[in-house]
Amino acid sequence: MRRYSADDEERVTAQFCIREWERSGLLESSQSARLEAELQVDLRRTNNFLRGVLFLFTGLIVAASVLLTITVFDLDDELLLATTTGIAGILFFALLECLVSRFRLYRFGVEEAFAVAAAVLLSVSGAAIASTLRGNRPGEFPALVALCIGALSAFGIYRRFGYVYAAFAAMICAAGIPFQMALSAEVQRFLVAAMLTLVFVVVRSKRLQNASEHPGDEYGIIPASAWAGLYFVLNLQMSFGRIEGWFYWGTYVMIWFLPPYLGLSRQPWDPILLGIFLMAAVITLRRWLSKGPDSRRYGFTPVRLLTGDSRLLTFVSTASAAFQPEVPAPTSAPGKPDFSGGRSGGAGASGSF
Repeated sequence: MRRYSADDEERVTAQFCIREWERSGLLESSQSARLEAELQVDLRRTNNFLRGVLFLFTGLIVAASVLLTITVFDLDDELLLATTTGIAGILFFALLECLVSRFRLYRFGVEEAFAVAAAVLLSVSGAAIASTLRGNRPGEFPALVALCIGALSAFGIYRRFGYVYAAFAAMICAAGIPFQMALSAEVQRFLVAAMLTLVFVVVRSKRLQNASEHPGDEYGIIPASAWAGLYFVLNLQMSFGRIEGWFYWGTYVMIWFLPPYLGLSRQPWDPILLGIFLMAAVITLRRWLSKGPDSRRYGFTPVRLLTGDSRLLTFVSTASAAFQPEVPAPTSAPGKPDFSGGRSGGAGASGSF
């Protein structure tokens, strides 16, 4: 059951959309103010920057307090460590519930740090208990238990508070479970692919039912992440024998565009060629979309509608400029010394006789 009411979350989502439409010029300030006045909620929120700062500092305080307790009381025994981390995880979850119910915090950073800490500490507690009961079990049993508890805890936090990144963490933990079992690589990947496919199908059906209403935005992000993980799992390593068809020949052709496969050394102009190829592909796609009816094809348009797209492009361009490959600068060969016409250093003799 969600801790926040569906009406409050729908109002918060509507407020975000209204502010975005105002920044994009789709609404006037008077219209935006009138609409937001009708969507007021009693939740305490903050901007994304302060939210991240509060999350970071709260996480540091939580980690320092737990580590200090373990160090001061010299909790080297695994059972004592499991008890301490388990109690701490339950305590932080109780603080999370108190902050949300009493102070009405919503995406404030502090309560999110407590949620993450609770899930991590419960996973550590489970791993510590499993290490004492390991016995002759095959595979990495403590890691297996930690991933199971982490997946359940993260999923419970998502269902309780609606944190989308908790759903991502639950999928990642669940995807790591088969790799901790004594199974063949094919079976491990098959189990992960089956789990991600199940997530995609279930959440996608909910997305179709709530496409334009909350939580339709969440139900759009989660299946997209599951689909990306499915592609990653199936294509990271192909070890099922010979592959026929267009996929095999398509990937075979693509490797000839990569210099290492040809035995060639990397050149400084390789990123330039890649950039030219990407620019040509984008221009072709943009023109194809622009020639459609009302500059749209299948719901896609090259026209920028919201300012959020511009901010995202600015962030991506800044990140790409910050992480440039280091190309060694060319060094020039040292020139030969020229002694013609010089003077010697002794007895006043000149350079020519």
